[in-house]
Amino acid sequence: MKNVYLLLFLFFTSCGLLSENTKPVQYSSESFVDFKVTESPDYSNTDSWAIHPKTETNVFEGFNQEKENLQVDTFFIYPTLLTDKNNTRWNADIFNVDTRNYVLNSSVKFQASAWYSVGDLYVPYYRQAHIRVFKESFWNNGGKEAYEMAYSDIKKAFETYLKEYNNERPIIIAGHSQGAGHAKRLLQDYFDNKPLQKKLVAAYLIGTKITSKDFSTIQLMQNKYDTGGFVTWNTYRLMPERKTKKISFTINQEWIKDALCSNPITWNQNTTSQYDQHKGFLYLNKKVFPNSVKIESMDNKILVKLPKMDILKKLLLSSVKDYHKADVNLFWEDIRINSIERSKFFIEKYNL
Repeated sequence: MKNVYLLLFLFFTSCGLLSENTKPVQYSSESFVDFKVTESPDYSNTDSWAIHPKTETNVFEGFNQEKENLQVDTFFIYPTLLTDKNNTRWNADIFNVDTRNYVLNSSVKFQASAWYSVGDLYVPYYRQAHIRVFKESFWNNGGKEAYEMAYSDIKKAFETYLKEYNNERPIIIAGHSQGAGHAKRLLQDYFDNKPLQKKLVAAYLIGTKITSKDFSTIQLMQNKYDTGGFVTWNTYRLMPERKTKKISFTINQEWIKDALCSNPITWNQNTTSQYDQHKGFLYLNKKVFPNSVKIESMDNKILVKLPKMDILKKLLLSSVKDYHKADVNLFWEDIRINSIERSKFFIEKYNL
């Protein structure tokens, strides 16, 4: 039983975000001026990519989903994995072996895997910012510079991808949390009201804040076959208000009050869903459990109850209150199928 709880802990911190707290976390830090920055990645070298079609990996072994091999690329940006409160680094060292292994066995395995069966998947290592940068006191004292460094890597990776690897193929942009924030900026810099938007199958901007003012020509998609736009959501567990007040959520509900939101089960603006519509929740054993999640309500966020599973799994899941960590996993099979359906529709629409 002890090992099961350990696995549960690792799984639900697999996207590298804050564990649940009733008190604010106190972070150690250092001056950004004194911070020793590691060298910038060379994205023409496949060693700078966590996942690249030209390199082999066993991280997706054990998934039973058949690979479609569509002529579509997915560019995925993983979330904040640099979260240790005692780590004074501003940006991740992507040349560190432990860092690389953590990326592969957490976000890549349990999040990026949702897009693996579509076509070719690209996941760049990047010098992401430490999670403390999202606190105002740190943002104004080195955090902004650290975040810009992270985006500069993503921008460089994407430019290299376009130049050396894309070969005019349609593109899916996907990311979670910090990764979705960088993905939003990629869309603004390279797609929004620009020729490249014609190649955009869809953008999955998950676990961040997207408003109606963020894009001029890229729209919130309204059904499962829409292309050229984006979907976005933040997930919260439906709980009594007395419990909610005790949780220090990763994504503050006040911060997203003007956020747009998609239904990741029906893929439209339906404010609820039914259990039998749910395609599947990816669990820690890499098995997919359908009909286990029901959306109770949706406005600027989605509210779901504790997933409907067997007693042991439900007991283990009951300790998790902050569902930001599971924004992708809860709807993993829904995302996988939807990405394939949108891609096939895009290919047929443009006779590719």
